Amino acid sequence: MVFETLSGKHLDLLFKFELENRQWFESLISSRGNHFYTYAGVKKHISDSILQAASGTHYSAVLIVNDAIVARGNLKEICAENNRCSVGYRVAEKYVGKGYASYCLTELIKIAKNSYLINTVEAKVLDNNPASISVLKKQNFNESFYEANFTKLNGELLGCTTFGCVFA
Repeated sequence: MVFETLSGKHLDLLFKFELENRQWFESLISSRGNHFYTYAGVKKHISDSILQAASGTHYSAVLIVNDAIVARGNLKEICAENNRCSVGYRVAEKYVGKGYASYCLTELIKIAKNSYLINTVEAKVLDNNPASISVLKKQNFNESFYEANFTKLNGELLGCTTFGCVFA
């Protein structure tokens, strides 16, 4: 199992991961649009992620097991001024429930603390994703804000809970 920074070498694996799991991901979060699910779209996404990482505002990684990406994770909105960021992760459908989301979150927290000197991490979770809520709570994230009717997904109106965790 390897958790590593997203780079151009991951293009083929990431393209496969995203295509195979598109329906699963879009059952939980808004679609990235048809343009994303092309080879050129994923290549541009990687390129954009690398540029954002170079600016210090984002960090993206992949979790590889047996030569396949099983999960992704990222830090977004990294702000050195107030030592905060947001975290996100997604796990391939056939790997849900195997601890990969928890592993990604643990690694992302280490990177946030050690590489960016972050002491506050936030995550947003829609009502339709109790598994992600469980992962966050296991890592000592607490509910800080709930917004009802946050978004409409697949015809269903969903609320969104913001979770936060402060580190020493």
